[in-house]
Amino acid sequence: MIVSETVKRQIESASWIRKMFEEGAQLKARYGSENVYDFSLGNPNLPPPEKFNELLRDTVDSCGLGDHCYMPNAGYPMVCGSVAEYLAKEQQAPDTEKDVLMTCGASGALNVALKSVLDPGDEVLTPIPCFVEYKFYADNHGGILKTVATKLDFELDPEAIAAAITEKTKVFLINSPNNPTGQVYSEESLKTLGKILEQKSKEFNRTIYLLSDEPYRKIVYDGVVVPSIFTAYKNSIIGTSYSKDLSIPGERIGFIAVNPSARIQLRPPNTEQL
Repeated sequence: MIVSETVKRQIESASWIRKMFEEGAQLKARYGSENVYDFSLGNPNLPPPEKFNELLRDTVDSCGLGDHCYMPNAGYPMVCGSVAEYLAKEQQAPDTEKDVLMTCGASGALNVALKSVLDPGDEVLTPIPCFVEYKFYADNHGGILKTVATKLDFELDPEAIAAAITEKTKVFLINSPNNPTGQVYSEESLKTLGKILEQKSKEFNRTIYLLSDEPYRKIVYDGVVVPSIFTAYKNSIIGTSYSKDLSIPGERIGFIAVNPSARIQLRPPNTEQL
């Protein structure tokens, strides 16, 4: 089978996380799953809450014909509305169902967001260490992933960020709590980041979007609070899922939420084609 050069290149540089996962499966078969500790894909070692199982059973039992039909591309309006209502409290922003799009997990959310804003050659900037799949997500949509150094405690480094942003930067992608460091970016650092992105957007006369990958948002301890990116920067987008906090990664339930204050740039139509 002939594959594209892009796919060929991706196969050759396939994620080590997936390779570890496959190796783990072989080791479990050889030595028994109880003797192998698998830290590769972040699969939960706790079952979903019993309340989730109850609601799932109730949903299945009450399904009618209409519940198995095609749905709107954005997801069921009532679901988007419920997510928006929750986000209005969590992110301190008045989201509505029109600001929410249901997706196939957080990876699906990030890919949809990047596809929506990237043009070929645009750069996606992200703090390092980062989730290694980001490179593939950017590449999927013609983007180029660039990394920027963090401070010794893995907090955002404003000077490094400002120096790394160029006229090609379209997205600044963060992950808080961070995978793999666990760092939660402070409210002060996020507001500083927002000011930098606002300044650079004006300097290069193009909107730079802040995209936040938040599947670990609820897994924090000792009273730590994960600040809202919506209050830090208006041109911001959240991509997340229920994979980690509810232990249901296989269900692939996620969503995108757009800051209601975001400025969406649309290209003028090609009048020659009208």
